[in-house]
Amino acid sequence: MKRDIAFNLFLICSLSVLPGCGKIVDWGKNQVDQGKDVDVNLKPAKDLIRSARIYDQFELVGGFDALWLTDPVRVVYTDLYSFKRGKNEEQKRVFLRRQLEENNYYISFYVLSLKSFRLGEQDSKWTVFLKIDDKKYSPVEIRVVDLSPEYKDIFGKKKLEFKDPYLVFFNAKDVEGNLIITPATKKISLVFVGLKKQAVLNWDVK
Repeated sequence: MKRDIAFNLFLICSLSVLPGCGKIVDWGKNQVDQGKDVDVNLKPAKDLIRSARIYDQFELVGGFDALWLTDPVRVVYTDLYSFKRGKNEEQKRVFLRRQLEENNYYISFYVLSLKSFRLGEQDSKWTVFLKIDDKKYSPVEIRVVDLSPEYKDIFGKKKLEFKDPYLVFFNAKDVEGNLIITPATKKISLVFVGLKKQAVLNWDVK
């Protein structure tokens, strides 16, 4: 009995490496409805994900992934959102206009933090601030959120494991009403600070 099982396993393994195996897979795909692929380019959004893992010796003391919600990111989200819900072009334009309007008032990030390192609480081990042109800005709000399926797709399954998602807001203007990201700004940084360590995530401003 064991010998038969071993022989069958050998046959299966052998078939998996045969040159003709691709034809078998193609035949299987033709027999089973594969649906239609969504033609949305996620790269403009994925390229704006930044990650940091912070260790003290060999102990993991912090882990963060952040996505800056720029106009291109919101465009990708709108494309995914509209495709999934069957929105027409006019509905899509209206939705995108509302999305982009938020960027006139806030600089926003989705931040994934390991579940053992919560953000925005009185006794949080880590705090976060925005650094632009050597000036530091505190968030106006840090909110625990449920990520939409669209943003889950952008982050990817691997980055979502064992993490809590947050939405972190900063005012887009200073107290005098001036934009804090100016035409001269070359880089912005999201800085995570603990008692003994800090991590800096950088984005170039084009």
